[in-house]
Amino acid sequence: MNLFNRDKEKMSERKVVNKKIGKILVITAIYFIVFQITATAASIVMMLHKNGSSYSIAALEKSGVPYFVALACGMLVIVAVSSPRLKRKIFMETNIKMTTGVFLCLLAVMMSGQIVSSVYGSALESFLNLFGYSATAQMQAATAHSQTFSMLMYASLLGPLSEEIVFRGFLLRSLEPYGKKFTIIISAYMFGLYHANLIQSPFAFLLGLVLGYTALTYGLKWSFALHVFNNFILGDFLIYILRNVPTHQAESISGMILLFGGLMGVWVLWKKRNEIKAWLKAQQGDQSYLKRTFFGRYNVVITVVVFVLACMGLEKL
Repeated sequence: MNLFNRDKEKMSERKVVNKKIGKILVITAIYFIVFQITATAASIVMMLHKNGSSYSIAALEKSGVPYFVALACGMLVIVAVSSPRLKRKIFMETNIKMTTGVFLCLLAVMMSGQIVSSVYGSALESFLNLFGYSATAQMQAATAHSQTFSMLMYASLLGPLSEEIVFRGFLLRSLEPYGKKFTIIISAYMFGLYHANLIQSPFAFLLGLVLGYTALTYGLKWSFALHVFNNFILGDFLIYILRNVPTHQAESISGMILLFGGLMGVWVLWKKRNEIKAWLKAQQGDQSYLKRTFFGRYNVVITVVVFVLACMGLEKL
């Protein structure tokens, strides 16, 4: 009888936990929906203001202004649902000091994801071509550089800041009680998923793993610094430096930099493999959380909807 009661209590506790985690995921989905709707609405308003001229539509595609509106509205959702205690935890400093060596290692590991992403992108494009589709447009969207100051501000600063607050702040800290490994994986998964880009999402997931570990271990400001480095230094700044170099040479130089950094990241992972294994073993926690969350109805519905949206961005050959 005692065993039966104990099992019943465990089942009840699991239902409560599942409901709490589901609620957190639903909030991130609401953030995503609000962001998409307000960005679209802001774009429509701007087009109507310019009378829908072809010039204004072309200029609008390069503008970051609609995303400023979307970020503001999305952040209102996060602020509204966050308790004072959670808000303090989001920006909480840790007792572990970041060093130059550790930061460079994290940068290198982050860049190793570029290699994986490049191989994956080529493989996915070849696979889609077999069925008469192409992800070229999504590839271009993922790698495009900023052509206006407003887009530069969004892609290099405001975007990373808001994403860190949402995914490595609100989401990461809300899930933290259920284990570090669990919360890093889930926050990285949602971060990748909400990019809604078949090419970009896997890299965003790998990036999210590095940023999640960094935020939990060293604090949000360091994950933000890494995020800015990825978006700005490896993106717009590198393109700006190479602006006077012929396109073919510029692509070769950029590729060499990313390859070198990525290979250094692979070397770091290999060298630190025993430490990584020990850390993962120490963060086992309740293994059922991960399985129940991934296959829970909240995550399944969110994943299917966003995946369909991502597939709508494919083009026919």
